[in-house]
Amino acid sequence: MSLTEQREWAEKIRAFTGIERDFVALKFCPTLADVPPYAVRYQGKGIYCGMWKEVSNYATPFYTVPDDHICAGGTSYTGMGQKDLPPKMVEHGWNMLVGEGKIYYSRESAIKCQESVPFSFKKEKRFEATVMGRLEQVEDPDVVMFFCNARQLEWLCHAYSFESGELVQGLAGLSLCALVVPHPYLAQKPVFSPGDLSGRELARMTDGEMCMTVPFKDVPTIATNLCRIKKFEDLPKSLLK
Repeated sequence: MSLTEQREWAEKIRAFTGIERDFVALKFCPTLADVPPYAVRYQGKGIYCGMWKEVSNYATPFYTVPDDHICAGGTSYTGMGQKDLPPKMVEHGWNMLVGEGKIYYSRESAIKCQESVPFSFKKEKRFEATVMGRLEQVEDPDVVMFFCNARQLEWLCHAYSFESGELVQGLAGLSLCALVVPHPYLAQKPVFSPGDLSGRELARMTDGEMCMTVPFKDVPTIATNLCRIKKFEDLPKSLLK
């Protein structure tokens, strides 16, 4: 698919849904030689979930490698491998995560959540780099992310299900990157999630926003079917009590 076509699909989706945020495209690169020449190196250090929002700060797509990441989870959950951390830092991370008033009650509950994810890279290193950019700028990406409100999410899901008859799965309870990045790549099915506390903050998601991620192959179908679905329900007022 050409970038001209990708721009057309993006315009169709934006015109129907009114989504204002950039549609974030991810392209996974097995080696550095697979990084497209138009992608620039990410500047500084960052966190995977936060980089999605930083796409808006770059005029062109950028690529990122494990050394760019502060968060070890961001690389292990997204196919760039497990980073080696000093034992003290690992223990500090657990202390921030586990206990009353924190994210999980115990290490066991945290690990159980991690192991329950239906599709995971299992901390394997499959990619040397990840390209991030706007859908209109990344040629043939692997995954496309939509940050939208509940009504916009319903439209996207409805457009996907319109002909396929397939449900769209939602996942929650773990880091946003762990839920919405591996699933569409490995399962080749869309997924949505409200995310987690830190992921939402880093991605600059508003209170009403959720994230839907789809395999790139499904973008044309969604864009085409949006104009074929019912946009609003006109129920009799007698039913609205």
